[in-house]
Amino acid sequence: MSIAEMTAKLFQEKKDAIKDDIAGLEKVFQIKFEDKPEENYYIQISGGEVKVEKGEHSNPDVTFIATMEVFMKIVSGELDGTAAYMSGQLKIEGSLPDAITFGNILQKLR
Repeated sequence: MSIAEMTAKLFQEKKDAIKDDIAGLEKVFQIKFEDKPEENYYIQISGGEVKVEKGEHSNPDVTFIATMEVFMKIVSGELDGTAAYMSGQLKIEGSLPDAITFGNILQKLR
């Protein structure tokens, strides 16, 4: 199972936990892996629904760039996203408030 498929499954399983957070949210979050670009994917939140697609979106609101190991540690809660960003392990392109919103959604998925 690819990381995109695992992410889609997680969002599906926990959709009730985040329904209030994604209501009215119209954003695209791109995930790029420095060491595994073939695993890049994006998460599109629109109309209260979440769509996860492999590849790269043409116009994401926020792009997160890290190694797969660092990203997996952030998703699992082993590594704080803010700490990863401040230490240079995670790069963020785009809106920082939107990145924080995504971080808050991730916390509820754990």
